[in-house]
Amino acid sequence: MSQSGESTTIFDAEREQFLNSKSSSRVALTVDNAEVDYENEESFYESELRTGLDSIIENIGFGKFQKQLLVLCGFGWLADNMWLQCVTLILPRVQVHYQVSNSIIGFLPSSVTFGMMFGAIFWGIFSDSYGRKLAFNWTLAVTAFFGIFSSFAQSFAQLCFLLFFLGFGVGGNLPVDGTIFLEFVPKNQQHLLTFMSIFWPFGAVITSIAAYLILPQNSCPESDDITFFCDISKNNGWRYLLAAMGGLTSLMLIGRVLLFGLKESPKFLLANNRHHEAVIVLRDIAQINGREISIDVSDLSTSDENPPRVSISMTYPPVKIHSNKHFDYKDFFVDPMYFIKRRVASKRQDMAPLFTPKWIKTTILVWAIWSIVSMAYVMFNVFLPKYLEELAEDENKGSTGSDVLNQVLKDILIYSAWGIPGSLIGTWLIDTPLGRRYTMAAGAFCTSLSVFLFSVLQTRIGTILCCSAISLFTTIKYAVIYGYTAEVFETRVRGTANGIASACARM
Repeated sequence: MSQSGESTTIFDAEREQFLNSKSSSRVALTVDNAEVDYENEESFYESELRTGLDSIIENIGFGKFQKQLLVLCGFGWLADNMWLQCVTLILPRVQVHYQVSNSIIGFLPSSVTFGMMFGAIFWGIFSDSYGRKLAFNWTLAVTAFFGIFSSFAQSFAQLCFLLFFLGFGVGGNLPVDGTIFLEFVPKNQQHLLTFMSIFWPFGAVITSIAAYLILPQNSCPESDDITFFCDISKNNGWRYLLAAMGGLTSLMLIGRVLLFGLKESPKFLLANNRHHEAVIVLRDIAQINGREISIDVSDLSTSDENPPRVSISMTYPPVKIHSNKHFDYKDFFVDPMYFIKRRVASKRQDMAPLFTPKWIKTTILVWAIWSIVSMAYVMFNVFLPKYLEELAEDENKGSTGSDVLNQVLKDILIYSAWGIPGSLIGTWLIDTPLGRRYTMAAGAFCTSLSVFLFSVLQTRIGTILCCSAISLFTTIKYAVIYGYTAEVFETRVRGTANGIASACARM
């Protein structure tokens, strides 16, 4: 099969290995860095090779730049759980404020998670198409903006609308922050991505403390009676909590943009054939870390982040699809349908590796794990505050609504705090013979056992102990899932794969 002069050939050994591992039918292989041949709409990506770029990153080491990045990426994960916890805690207060029924109040957390689902997909794809840096900053900017404005909502529908866009910003934090951190650290330090999950329970703890200080003094007591009258001027605690979380998110954004000069991911740059920019970024990082390293474009010529694209030739003539991702948006107004087709074709090309025989099993299993685990986690967390409040009312009949709320918030603070050691234990366990997969399995089993005991025990002490165990084991499980998902996929589709996985967690 003839190809253009720009095409190159695969090494004989790799070619033979490919032919032996695929169908015995007659195929022809070509490699073209400028274009992708779609033949019979089949494509295949070779796995990433550990060569030039990995060695350079290891020589640069884990220094000042990576340590700062660890904290600032952690801010995104902290904000994620901080807002999830915030929405959960304000549900009863908002229900009283707007006098909505139990069947309606569920739209509030649904709006947030719906926004997070779309945000995870959008920001994941955005980071693969236009870079990690833009997505890294814009996710927190969108979150902070809509978080603050949601505190001024004048109706329940308006609040749901604003929280949808808040979730849209929050949804990008997990896939984008995990991806960008992983691409800046040496391979022998990638376990720190699991450690970074410690920011997740800290987000819940911070929100629980803020709620304990703000809500009891500024809230009406909850009532099952829809006609219950509440003086709105005395029920603004949920507004204050939203504003406080929005202000804290704004401080995180300032830290990211003004106090830390984030560089674009060199792996992303190489995956998009921007070799000279990658060299500049690597030199800057080495200088920040105090290392004197000579780096040239030739050192990246065999990088693991620009693997050849292999096309499988059948009997049909090939259809050429340009791999250039940077489209001129003015083309949309010239020929909208052609513009949309090019965008869809380009993104289908980028996602193709996820559904090749090599990756499809991992893709389906990872997305299924995220979906099932997160469904149980969100359902339990939305249910817990209401259950604890009713339990406290039964045990403390005659107490004021403020006293009951104080006790509930203390219990939730205990529940949240037990997630902190979970991240540390998860980080330790992945380096033991259990590894990542068996640590996830052990965390899931212990979580299910704790939930069973939670359903059996009826006392407050027993409930709190079971909740603490659930928090501990769930965080162990989540800590490993975060790291494993970012590590298992190759750079070219890592943001997209993580984004869809995170979206599955919101469904």
